Amino acid sequence: MEQDPITRATGYLAEAFENGNPLAPLPPGIAPASQDDAEEVAGGVLARLGFAPCGIRVAPAADGSLITGPMLEARFLDDGAGLALEIMRHGRASAALLGVLGAALDPEATTPPEITAIHLALDVSASRYTQGPADRFAEIADLAGLGLLVLGKRRPLPEAPIRVALMEGEAKPKGTPLDPRAAFAAAAAEARRLGGLPAGAVLVVAGLGAPVLALKAGARLTARFTGLGKVSASCG
Repeated sequence: MEQDPITRATGYLAEAFENGNPLAPLPPGIAPASQDDAEEVAGGVLARLGFAPCGIRVAPAADGSLITGPMLEARFLDDGAGLALEIMRHGRASAALLGVLGAALDPEATTPPEITAIHLALDVSASRYTQGPADRFAEIADLAGLGLLVLGKRRPLPEAPIRVALMEGEAKPKGTPLDPRAAFAAAAAEARRLGGLPAGAVLVVAGLGAPVLALKAGARLTARFTGLGKVSASCG
């Protein structure tokens, strides 16, 4: 019996994730045409690979919209890490925060998430598609462009807004105001839409306060969070 489109798309993406080879655009007959289909494919990829997500990640898509996908603990790197461009196809970096949940997110609740601590972070999106995702649905299916997350220092969640800047080299932009609590509340709403999360899981909010930057050979990228510190990575 011929496989259904969701199963076929899942197989293509899971194989690309496993072997690291680039993937041609999904054929029109199996390319997801809705967010629901794309999220079903992403869930199938995780199941096929045997990966258990440790939380969810809300990040900017290639078209500038925000998309939601899983976060995998195996994709965490330490501050100062080197990014291998040969495996980060169509790589893009943005400032991010990772929040650790002190209590479960009930899908039916609307209360703010209980964040016990945050980590400063640099989020790196990538793509398994040879020419990048055809649209946001293709990117959601590709685990929402999950690449790597470079983690900095652990901090308490600020009560007041902060300024966030993403810098390349010696540039020192002023940064953009950000309300971290509002950002995590929006991420929590996405997690609840997808069924909730247990205590100890993480919420990652990326694309914060600054333009997204393309990865370039030899570049050093730094995300600065006024009053909290900064986190950096270099491109190899």
